[in-house]
Amino acid sequence: MYELILGLGLLAVVLVGFKAKLVGVALGLLDDPAAEAHKAHTHAVPQVGSVLLFAGLVALTVASYVSGRNTEFIPIVFCASFIGVIGILDDRLKLSWGIRLITLWLPVLLLIVIMPELLVDKLHWSWGQVTDLGFVGGVAFTALCLVGLVIALNMMDGFNGGILSQGLVWSTLFAVMAPSTQSGGFLYLTVVLLIILCFNMPSKLFMGDGGAYALALLMGASAIMMYGSETTSPVYADTIVVWLALPVFDCLRVISRRKMRGLSPFLPQRDHLHHLLMASIHKHAGLVFSFFYTFVAGLAALWVPEFSWLIVLGQLAVLGITVFWASRARPSEPEDTKVSMAAE
Repeated sequence: MYELILGLGLLAVVLVGFKAKLVGVALGLLDDPAAEAHKAHTHAVPQVGSVLLFAGLVALTVASYVSGRNTEFIPIVFCASFIGVIGILDDRLKLSWGIRLITLWLPVLLLIVIMPELLVDKLHWSWGQVTDLGFVGGVAFTALCLVGLVIALNMMDGFNGGILSQGLVWSTLFAVMAPSTQSGGFLYLTVVLLIILCFNMPSKLFMGDGGAYALALLMGASAIMMYGSETTSPVYADTIVVWLALPVFDCLRVISRRKMRGLSPFLPQRDHLHHLLMASIHKHAGLVFSFFYTFVAGLAALWVPEFSWLIVLGQLAVLGITVFWASRARPSEPEDTKVSMAAE
């Protein structure tokens, strides 16, 4: 029964994908490039990646409830869907960043309440040190990390395949590392994301804020779940940094750069790393770099987890060198007119 329900879930994801335009029109979820100057695509694209993700998550929830397998996914899926709905409302109503920042905390704090095992109150580092945060500090740290990842992944969602490629790497790593009771659920999520990617790459649909929010909380909570589980390879606090480095580091870089220039940190611009690479090398350069950046580092942390701290330093160095080079190789056109790849 478990496998049958998951199979039906995958079928639902495929069917919704083929009807993406119809679903987008019905829900009012169309990304019109005429409405925002920084958009690079030329026609309205349905922002229904969240709907496809929800279809897959509903099947996982039902299968877990009926069979009693992978029940730890149920509260995570519920809160990921909750935050995804907030994102859908943002896609439709264009909420201000102030309202978004307030509402994003609600599903995150709810998840910590109904799944207290996700509370990170001790940070075990790969070099042997342990940082005790205490209960209050642990709640604040866990919530801040999850909200921060939601914001970072949403800001990274500016090119086809970007956040989905990150999600694919993460879910695959989790499937390999997770206990046997959880690996099947992560493998299923990997297939769901792969199906969505097949529709996203040719711009048949975009993830939208709803899809980005839901994927971020789903993967962030899963990473913390790996931190507290009996995995096939040790998971340290800095191992999680290795996994999530690209969206987080680039988000911090962009926010700092904009603040130094006196601009709003959340002002839509084309200054993310993927924009620089797309403009200076090729329209798919951002996707290729982001995938291998996370994939290679993730494999390294899987192979030598005790050197996760060193891998993080290597990631920072690679990111810094790449940004430095791409910024100077980038064409001078302010709106990156040479970039033709559809951007969300």
